[in-house]
Amino acid sequence: MVRYAVLTLGAVACILVAVPVIPFLGSERGVPGPTVTDAVRPAAAVVALACAWVAWTAVACVVGRLLNAAVGLFVLGCGVATVAGRCGTVMDAAFDGDALLPIAVETLAWGVMTAAASACVFRVSGPLIDIPARSKGASFASEALNADALRGMVSGLLCVAALWFLVRTGLKGQAIGAAVVGSVAMAFAARRTLGGAQPILLAAAPVLMAGLAQAWTAYTFKAPVDQAVIAHALPGWSMAMPADVAAGALIGLPIGLGWSKPSEDAG
Repeated sequence: MVRYAVLTLGAVACILVAVPVIPFLGSERGVPGPTVTDAVRPAAAVVALACAWVAWTAVACVVGRLLNAAVGLFVLGCGVATVAGRCGTVMDAAFDGDALLPIAVETLAWGVMTAAASACVFRVSGPLIDIPARSKGASFASEALNADALRGMVSGLLCVAALWFLVRTGLKGQAIGAAVVGSVAMAFAARRTLGGAQPILLAAAPVLMAGLAQAWTAYTFKAPVDQAVIAHALPGWSMAMPADVAAGALIGLPIGLGWSKPSEDAG
């Protein structure tokens, strides 16, 4: 009962923090912009998001300390998903005159922020008890960055594959849902590749991989973005906006880690 109460209160707190941020993302099209650069006042949007990110991370650290780091990341994802769900879609980006490369750069920036937040949560919360330490007494940095951890992050490509396969329209639910599905699949795959490494930076893998895929599309795709959107010619990973991918990764990874626990740890 206490576990569910902490989870619920953490998720509600992150959602409440997200609500005041949304007006700062308002664009000239009358909806919250799909990217920060679409906001009427981009600088104010960046500051608002940065403040929210710090607050979300703080709440996630508290929840992670009381429960575990994976649950902490989940409540952080609830906050990001609240913002992402209210922001514009790829259609708004196209008709705001956005180019593909800035969207890719912003996705990569979300990936860096996700890595930093995840590292903070794991630092405060401690390791997941169902994943034994790779080496006793090792430094936090060596737990976060080692061969097993980096190999596990490659499984973030499964999220890119899910975005490509599942995202066919500009619907928000489709983009966030595809990122969740891909991140759940990534967690299952990472269980086999991480070895004893903690998934400290794993939440950032789908976001960084999607950003790289978007950058590749930006350099290889020649048609105007608005025409490509109307013709449904963009690959799915370029139809998902930066916050969509980050929200899906932060929600999907904890779910996948929970579902993929060894049976003896399931309780």
